[in-house]
Amino acid sequence: MKKNEIVLKLNVAILLLIGIMDFIRGFAHTFNVRHAAVHLAGIEPIPDSLYLMGAFGISNFLTGSIYFLVIWKAKHLAPYILLLIPLSYLLGGLGITYQQVEPEGQFVGRNMLRIYLSVCLLSSLSYFIIELLSLKRMAKV
Repeated sequence: MKKNEIVLKLNVAILLLIGIMDFIRGFAHTFNVRHAAVHLAGIEPIPDSLYLMGAFGISNFLTGSIYFLVIWKAKHLAPYILLLIPLSYLLGGLGITYQQVEPEGQFVGRNMLRIYLSVCLLSSLSYFIIELLSLKRMAKV
């Protein structure tokens, strides 16, 4: 088996785990929103913040479902999806920073999110680096 096939399988497995994690996050942000607000986000469980967390949970269900669909129907897209995840968070973070929004809550989940985004980035980059090296080897032949 070629290195790029092995790394692609790794990316698919990571996307599966990310999809499962998104469903867990979706559950926490919707069906368990009060607990998540107080114990994970460290924010006051007022209706508006709970509603926004619930909306975020809905998007977690959506992204988890999309990741499962990619795994089922288009495995070759897994590295691209894994790269889009941290890029999307970066873009969103830039927008939030541009609007000068500073968090006040503890957001314990932020540490988990850093690991989540790092795994996405490193696994996708590993695939693209292997692909690039394979192309260079083929060009020399």
